[in-house]
Amino acid sequence: MQVFLLILFGFLSGIVGGMGMGGGTVLVPLLSFLDIPQKTIQAINLVSFVPMCCVALGFHAKNKLLKPQNVWWIVLPAIALAVAGALVADMAQNDVLRYCFAAFLLAVGIWQLIVAVRFAVRQHRQKRNSSQSTRNAL
Repeated sequence: MQVFLLILFGFLSGIVGGMGMGGGTVLVPLLSFLDIPQKTIQAINLVSFVPMCCVALGFHAKNKLLKPQNVWWIVLPAIALAVAGALVADMAQNDVLRYCFAAFLLAVGIWQLIVAVRFAVRQHRQKRNSSQSTRNAL
């Protein structure tokens, strides 16, 4: 049964990762339901990120959405900080990692709500202003 759940969780995280949200936001909480140690979950998440990233990179390259001159400014710090984060995570206790990831997801969720509300308010104002200017023109 656990193998089936692992395959299902991998499938779901791949779909979410392919949509650009990040498969880890689904994979990490789902794997925690299987009583897997948090360090192992974090390692699985990092390893599963590599093939998802390669596929996404291939699609972006195919659609000419990459600017190769800017890639190294992102890749090199990401590699360095991933190694540093892995070393810090290795020293941390499982519960600390679990709470830190939960706090991170909560913060990202709140930030996304704020951005969505700002966008909706901006859209509403633009719509209202355009309808008022149409009325004034008549």
